[in-house]
Amino acid sequence: MRLLKIVSIVLIFSSCDSTNEKEHNDMNEHDNSEHKNHVATSQGMKYTCPMHPEIIRDKPGICPKCKMDLVEMKNEETKVEDTELDILLKPTNKYVVSQVKTVSMQQKKLPLLINATGKVSYDTREISTISSRVAGRIKKLHIKYLYQPISKGQKLMDIYSKELLTEQENYIYLLKNDADNTALIKAAEDRLTLQGLTAEQIKKIKGDKKAIEYVTIYSPFSGHLHDLIGQKTNSATMTSMNEQIQQELLIKEGMYVQKGQAVFNVYSINKLWVLLSIYTDNQNIISKGLKVLLTVDGKELSNGNKIDFIEPEIRAGQNTLTARVYISNPNNSIKVGSNVKAIIDAGELTGLFIPVSSIVDLGNNKVVFLKENNLFKASKIQTGVIADNMIEVISGITERDVIAENAQLLMDSESFIKSEN
Repeated sequence: MRLLKIVSIVLIFSSCDSTNEKEHNDMNEHDNSEHKNHVATSQGMKYTCPMHPEIIRDKPGICPKCKMDLVEMKNEETKVEDTELDILLKPTNKYVVSQVKTVSMQQKKLPLLINATGKVSYDTREISTISSRVAGRIKKLHIKYLYQPISKGQKLMDIYSKELLTEQENYIYLLKNDADNTALIKAAEDRLTLQGLTAEQIKKIKGDKKAIEYVTIYSPFSGHLHDLIGQKTNSATMTSMNEQIQQELLIKEGMYVQKGQAVFNVYSINKLWVLLSIYTDNQNIISKGLKVLLTVDGKELSNGNKIDFIEPEIRAGQNTLTARVYISNPNNSIKVGSNVKAIIDAGELTGLFIPVSSIVDLGNNKVVFLKENNLFKASKIQTGVIADNMIEVISGITERDVIAENAQLLMDSESFIKSEN
């Protein structure tokens, strides 16, 4: 009986020691596990903003954008899910979700071939005015319609002038009564010349000793005929037949003209102007002397044309600069008012370029879609010239930035693109 009690006590102590040892081992194992977890967590722990996942820090803090507390980033799988959800919650006028192709700005050396359009116009240096040298009444018109082609020496009109008739009679009187007075006769002939008579007409008066009642006026120029009688505009404003509405001459038989009154304009078409419209993006690189390849109504003109003059002001109702190219038209094959396409060779340009398609023009601003953490964000840039479907970038992005190749694919007709910069 006593022996049985001793054995029971020994078994109890043995059991207690085993239990204590097991508890001690479990505690050590738990402590080691917690230590490992703590070390692992402290080494790889990252913090981010719930509203701006692109903000990542190594320690707790606040978001520099929205001032919210940074939270611990979860494992990769949870992070992807949260990021995708966060993307979907972005406002449409600030961020765009897309898988479009991307490009980066590149240093290039490109030929500057500038496309321009324009019109063929009269060379105003080739416009001549025919004025009446005496006062009188028009007896007969030898020209019938507006834009009628005339040649130098062609009859224009017969005019009756009392003043001119008096001068002829004085000349005839000198010839009959003082034929030896060559000085007076020469002075009388000069006065008749100044009043519009030709050498042949004066010779006829001298031979016949008879005044010409109706004096014929001849054209001293060749070209297209335009009349001025009845019009309020001056000759400087009449640079194109397209601007005149009437198709008949305003001057009529029986009308009176005053001495010195401008009656006709004669527009020569042997020399013409091509007026090219240069857009604002390319105005800084256009200069006098640049070679131009011209295509008029689908027909390419011979090489050798160049910019001869750049007008110093913007024409009314336009927002482009006008450059003049002088062209010859000896066969009259080029018509005034014809449409012109031009390619201006401005040399080469070295700079940073992106495709033209990656730009969205908002009028006052130009923007690209900059990629940030799988998001496309509208960013304003400053651009230069356009060459070979590439556009020069002055500022706004760097060569390390990635942008959408085709910005139009990211346009949302229901949204307005807003850039922060």
